[in-house]
Amino acid sequence: MEEDTIMIRAFAETDLYTLHRMISDTIDASYSEVYPPRAMAFFKEHHSEKKIAERSAVGEILVLMPERDGSILATGSLIGSEIIGVFVHPDHQRKGYGKAIMTKIEQIAMEKGIQKLGLSISLPSRQFYEHLGYKVLDERVLDVGGGECLNFWSGEKELEPRDTQKLTIARVEIVKTADDAAEFDELLWRVLWKPFGLPDDIRSNFHIEGEKLELVAKETGHVVGGLVAVWASENEIELRHLAVNPDYQKKGIGQSLVANLFSVASAKPFHRVHTIARNTSVSFFRKLGFQTASGTPPEHPVFMKHGIIFELMEKIASADG
Repeated sequence: MEEDTIMIRAFAETDLYTLHRMISDTIDASYSEVYPPRAMAFFKEHHSEKKIAERSAVGEILVLMPERDGSILATGSLIGSEIIGVFVHPDHQRKGYGKAIMTKIEQIAMEKGIQKLGLSISLPSRQFYEHLGYKVLDERVLDVGGGECLNFWSGEKELEPRDTQKLTIARVEIVKTADDAAEFDELLWRVLWKPFGLPDDIRSNFHIEGEKLELVAKETGHVVGGLVAVWASENEIELRHLAVNPDYQKKGIGQSLVANLFSVASAKPFHRVHTIARNTSVSFFRKLGFQTASGTPPEHPVFMKHGIIFELMEKIASADG
């Protein structure tokens, strides 16, 4: 399966209906379990077609979408020094799209000379914004009538030059050519095994049983990340290796690779993805919904010498993703 290239561009008037529908669907899917009906109605009114059109006239609205598709996967707005309306479609969350939108908004703000950004933080989004460096301030309660309330927090972030790092949304695809395979093999060795003094042919010593899947993330035609997975059985996948070029880390590429693994794998019946995670990557997998699995993790003296131990992790999934 070849993924369409993802791009971020400015909102256009022709996007209005599609953008409003995406926001409304996301509110229904993400907020219904934590907010009462009147609060849900308030959110939808706050992000109505009329409100979106008004914001586009006074600020910047961004949309993230496939290059060859009219669908909108994520959005966010900058009005003055306030961030408003950051949403990621429920079917495309945990792929780094929200972070990509926020990074682009911060870049625009820096170009405008804005040094501090403010925003309102909903109950489901607190962890997301805290991970991006936003400080949660006071809790606020809005009376929406009928004895119902809308609870949220105010938040802010001081912008620094490092926040203007180059935005990267790499294209993820299945390895198809010998050149990509060779480039990916070199990347795996350089990131995963070279730092521990292991030879460049170490991967040839690993035994794999089952159908193998290799995905790579490419930027400007070059492999900047990738993963190796194996169908251990008809309903179980083992994620064997995952690596991202150090120059492209912390840009959502690893998250996008794992998300695409689940997307590709959904074509087959499966319910569990498991991996042997280094202690340095456990927090990364936990953010993606993996949990500690039962069993005894392997030990390797070469890695232990460098303070690396392993943890068995798993994520239960369904065939519909």
